Amino acid sequence: MESWRNVMSGEAYKAFGATAERPVVPGRRPALLIIDVVTSFLGERGLSLEESIADRPLSCGPAGWSALAHIKDLLAWARERDFPVIYTVGDSGILGGALTRSVDEREAGRSEIAEVPDEIAPLAGEAVIAKSRASAFFGTPLAALLVKEGVDSLIVTGCTTSGCVRASVVDGHSHGWPVVVAEEGVFDRAKLSHDVSLFEMNAKYGHVATAKEIRDAYAVPA
Repeated sequence: MESWRNVMSGEAYKAFGATAERPVVPGRRPALLIIDVVTSFLGERGLSLEESIADRPLSCGPAGWSALAHIKDLLAWARERDFPVIYTVGDSGILGGALTRSVDEREAGRSEIAEVPDEIAPLAGEAVIAKSRASAFFGTPLAALLVKEGVDSLIVTGCTTSGCVRASVVDGHSHGWPVVVAEEGVFDRAKLSHDVSLFEMNAKYGHVATAKEIRDAYAVPA
């Protein structure tokens, strides 16, 4: 069983009755959200977490590069089915944004907070939304775009699990869209924060599922 499912036990676990196994309930036109998968949060491939943070203070180290491979696969799958793909990046014109300290103070390049890696680079026509706070919905046209595209559910990937992903999942749920979080496609700096956030999102705001479960659930009938 996945470690995030075991992050609570005993009475604490029982308090989250919604964590029981249940199938993914798909819509017919999901949007794939790729939240803040940018250079500043990925860092350089091959570095340990400590080395990566020393190089780029916002980076998540190996967890980000592991998730990137799964995001790339889900991206190809979504494009094959003509599902909307929407990226968010940091607003490089606002110091700090989702952070409590300015980007400059944390020694991160302002351009790197909006730099999507080549492996998952957006295609022409795919939306890239700059945001200045944690949620992909706050102060952005995301909700209007989802309505325009006829989206009936959300598949969420990106980072950080405990920060911008969780905030976006809560707001997506609050707006009324069923939300599925791709278990292997989200990442964080701290494993405990990652695991607790997955556990609580699955219990309260959506469904955490593997990439295979997502692909199977959203299979388009022949």
